[in-house]
Amino acid sequence: MIKIIETNLSLDGNGNIVDHQSRVIEIEIWEDYVNEIKENISVFRKSILGCLNGYTIPKKSEVSNIIYDDFHLSCNVYNSAGVKSKKLAYKSLI
Repeated sequence: MIKIIETNLSLDGNGNIVDHQSRVIEIEIWEDYVNEIKENISVFRKSILGCLNGYTIPKKSEVSNIIYDDFHLSCNVYNSAGVKSKKLAYKSLI
């Protein structure tokens, strides 16, 4: 299993960070995780530390500006109400 550190930054209308949350999840394959984000597939995941369980992408959201490599992913997420957030993910080496 691969550990991923996911951080979601809530942004206001000017792009300023107003809140943030991070969690650690486990996945089988990094490329499958990236494809879930690219294809806007909501997958429920449990945090392996703490209690921040939830979906990788909120249902009925729009994802844009996806940038990724073998260890990093970032994208913008607009929920169904049009509120913008930034998702960051890092594939841990541990």
